[in-house]
Amino acid sequence: MTISTGIEELDNMIDGGLRPGFCYAIKGTAGAGKTVLSLFITMGALKQDIPVLFISTEVDPDKLVAYVESFGMNFKPYIDKTLLVEKMSLKPAGTSLVQTDKFDLSGIIARTKKKIQDINAKLVVFDSISAFFAEFQYEKTARSSFMDFIREITNEGCTLILTAESQVTEEYATLEEFLVDGVIKIRSELKNNQLIKRISVPKLRSAQPTHFENRFIINKEGITIFRSEQPPISLIREEITGIIRLDELLGGGIPKGSVVLIEIDGETNYFPLFLTTLNHHLEEGKGVIIHSNVHMHSARIVEEFKRAEKDILPHLNEGNVVFIDKFNRSVTAVEAREMSQLMTTDDMISVTVELMEAFRKGKQSVVLYGDLTDDANILTESDFLRYFALQSFNVKERGSIAYSFINFNAISREILARLRTTADIIIRFSRVDYNHYIECVKSSTGATFLPKIVKFNDKLPLIDIIG
Repeated sequence: MTISTGIEELDNMIDGGLRPGFCYAIKGTAGAGKTVLSLFITMGALKQDIPVLFISTEVDPDKLVAYVESFGMNFKPYIDKTLLVEKMSLKPAGTSLVQTDKFDLSGIIARTKKKIQDINAKLVVFDSISAFFAEFQYEKTARSSFMDFIREITNEGCTLILTAESQVTEEYATLEEFLVDGVIKIRSELKNNQLIKRISVPKLRSAQPTHFENRFIINKEGITIFRSEQPPISLIREEITGIIRLDELLGGGIPKGSVVLIEIDGETNYFPLFLTTLNHHLEEGKGVIIHSNVHMHSARIVEEFKRAEKDILPHLNEGNVVFIDKFNRSVTAVEAREMSQLMTTDDMISVTVELMEAFRKGKQSVVLYGDLTDDANILTESDFLRYFALQSFNVKERGSIAYSFINFNAISREILARLRTTADIIIRFSRVDYNHYIECVKSSTGATFLPKIVKFNDKLPLIDIIG
């Protein structure tokens, strides 16, 4: 019989609830809410008359009991009946077990099993196990000891929940993630002066894991998880792209204050995507800034719109769209590199900020477009990354949206990784076997999606997404 977490949407994400004999890890950065989530799950089990053993390696039991009251929960009626709250030290005081390499978990295992038997616990929560690995010199020893710990506890017929610290830059699964049956990841981010929490389940042995993130909130009413397909308007404001199916797949559109990195393979013409979104934003009365280069310049854009039987000149004449030339396209690469040290970084940023402020004073939202491929090849790596970081900061600070196109085959993997870290949304646009595909591999709203077939049109909208 599964154990409900007491959080309906979390139960849905983990295949109906917590399974007996399974071990789950709650991973999160500092302050993300790992302990709070484990306490809510504990309360959910207690309400089902399921005995719980809650072990803390950091906080005294009395403090934990008092802490849960700030979230509208009360552990006191359950203490010593169906709930044991214990504090366990990982090593005796005054010893240095790392240096002697004598650290093991046998004492912790024996004490935990004794406490399980005292109340016939069916759920064991261990907050946190990060300190385990700090005590081992060798990964092989840590893995073996940790497997013993999981096996000994789950063999008692218990469900085991472990909380663990994760790093902000952590890209790969850590040791404990390989050994557990399910991983629940949580994180928090500051967006538009609003702290937003996100939750995902990247690993689950009982079912297909969910590789997307959902937003959630914590208050005295409990933990509420919002499906990524239906983002709550009160938490974030979206701007639609003008491509209906893309907006649906993104869960409503592009959040204001977002940097959208659109990766192309060099063989794919990104102009239909670019022109369709550009036309939509102009018709919506947005102020558009285009960083002009050898591909994305005014003459070509006017001509491409004419092919689609659309006249963009009125918007140009009214000043709703402004082009900023990064450098003279007739100069040599060496000359461009020398000029760009001034123009493409400092001057480009300052002029862009001035235009953004001018549009905002006119009550117009701002959308920024740019092709970064030439910049990546002309600028030094440090100048290019500095330019992108400053541009991204200004976009987020002013609640604007930036669409940045990049040929991922023309830049180094290191630069691409840095761009991906800064971007809020990553959309990949490429061609495979004569078919064009679009996919979202990262989104601040968690609404990522697998590759979809792209169909091109002669008239606006110039792009449709099918499949």
